[in-house]
Amino acid sequence: MKQGKRAGSLRPTTATGLAHPYLNARRTWNSHVGSLIASRTLWQAVALISLLIVLAAVGGVVYIGSQSKFVPYVIEVNKLGEAMSVAPADKAAKIDQRVIRASVAEFIVNARTVTPDIAMQRRAIFKVYALMNAGSASTRKMTAWLNGNPETNPFKRAEKQTVNVEIVSAIPQTATTWQVDWIETQRSRRGEVQGKPYRMRALLNVETRPIASDINEEQLRLNPLGIYISDYSWSKQF
Repeated sequence: MKQGKRAGSLRPTTATGLAHPYLNARRTWNSHVGSLIASRTLWQAVALISLLIVLAAVGGVVYIGSQSKFVPYVIEVNKLGEAMSVAPADKAAKIDQRVIRASVAEFIVNARTVTPDIAMQRRAIFKVYALMNAGSASTRKMTAWLNGNPETNPFKRAEKQTVNVEIVSAIPQTATTWQVDWIETQRSRRGEVQGKPYRMRALLNVETRPIASDINEEQLRLNPLGIYISDYSWSKQF
């Protein structure tokens, strides 16, 4: 009896663990959930990489689209119309010293001339301000000179006299400083010379700048080469 009881109490077992059905179910569930998590992680990584590739492609297209597709060329010709040289206009050439000389001389003429023609006087003042940047020392000085008092205001002076300016010389002193000498002659409104003509001298700080993208057509017409007077001083010579 005892031997039969012990034999009946034994439970069969196998390598697959059939004696533990709950453990088998847990293993199956864990394996299923784990595969789902791994699959989701993989697809998330693939989606992120795809998004980065799309962003890089869009950025590249935008950059390429913003680049100019046309390269302008400057063609120099002689008097017969024959091409002498061809070069891409990708950078501004150095401004000729003769152009700067003419600009500083014109600046002095327009700033010092007094004429009874109001339209001509205004045009001269517009040309003066076209050669100065807003907020510069030259702009502040010129505004004080033109509007400071009736003795220097060209419109007030034109009621009694005119001033003629004759440029004598415009010589570079350094790479950025020019010296301009001129003679001024004052006349009454009847054309009579008032006093002896006198000599004047000015030192001007000159700089060149690229044309700003927000410049208007009028400013571009008055100063197409971007030559600016950043500061100046003038005095009477005795």
